Amino acid sequence: MTTTRAEADQVKGILEKVAEAQSDVWPSKFEVVDEDGVFKLLHYAPLTEQKYRTPILIVYAWINRPYVLDMETDISVVRKYLNAGFDVYMTDWGYPGRVDRHLTLDDYVNFLDSSIETTKMRNNVDNVTLHGYCLGGTLSSVYTTLFQDNVRNLLLQATPIDFNTNNTINLWSRKLDVDKLVDAFGVAPGQFLNIGFIMVNPINLIAGKYKGLLDMIGSKEETSSFLRMDRFIFDSPNIPGETYRQYITEWYKKNTLIKGEFKALGQTIDLGKIEVPLLVLAATYDHIAPPESQKAIMNLVSSQDKEVYEMNKGHIGITTSRSSHKTFWPKVIEWIKVRSEAI
Repeated sequence: MTTTRAEADQVKGILEKVAEAQSDVWPSKFEVVDEDGVFKLLHYAPLTEQKYRTPILIVYAWINRPYVLDMETDISVVRKYLNAGFDVYMTDWGYPGRVDRHLTLDDYVNFLDSSIETTKMRNNVDNVTLHGYCLGGTLSSVYTTLFQDNVRNLLLQATPIDFNTNNTINLWSRKLDVDKLVDAFGVAPGQFLNIGFIMVNPINLIAGKYKGLLDMIGSKEETSSFLRMDRFIFDSPNIPGETYRQYITEWYKKNTLIKGEFKALGQTIDLGKIEVPLLVLAATYDHIAPPESQKAIMNLVSSQDKEVYEMNKGHIGITTSRSSHKTFWPKVIEWIKVRSEAI
């Protein structure tokens, strides 16, 4: 089959867009201000005059990469925070290898505590706004029960709390022989996790997705957005084996967090101890953390100031859709402003 010059030029153009999309995720500048092994704490330089003393610390999940919150300039949650006058920090859990297989959830809690202490010291404040996303929100909930004085506001985005739901990921996790997997690999391989997420909806996530790419090939903006998202989806780090064994067993299989039976740093985690202002950012069509799982915390905490903002998007779309950046995130930022200390 002979390829025409026009077809060759089209392929070349696609490859150039791929290279461009690969190179410009994480467009906002940051510096690494703390690290421990593979864990890092990032600080984003303010883009405008700082208006609020209370900094924001974003805690993403250890699945995929945190740049989903700063993937493109005009759909960057990080940049919206910076433009609103907040100082922003973010945990980066890195790319664990077999050498990190013995890390546990306590290690994640400890680094989160270290990150908050660093943030407090750098900004000369007593507490921070904690923005947890997915399992990063679950971790943030655990942390808040242990060190509540360090948390001024708690935001939980697409965060599973009640793991006894009947979505595919939860059913699959409850049936998984996690001990056999961890004993064999030492880690939960990123490729293994990717296959699991894709098999939730293989028609749309494989065939449908790439058919859509062909329809948007003429638009540089749409193609670049697609390719950035595709990079994010397949950018899946390994998870330390003991961490994976612990949260699959304790959260997914036994549902100990919502039962008040989960332990971290030797203490039983009682979500009822949480009294700080709480905002749940729920995704209606979330196939990873269904809305009922996300909202379950509302009936557990002791916070008097608590709200749910819900968007008709999926687990990732709540962050990356252009419509959410027109209406949803400005509303979230206003909520934080009211509850933050101004300069």
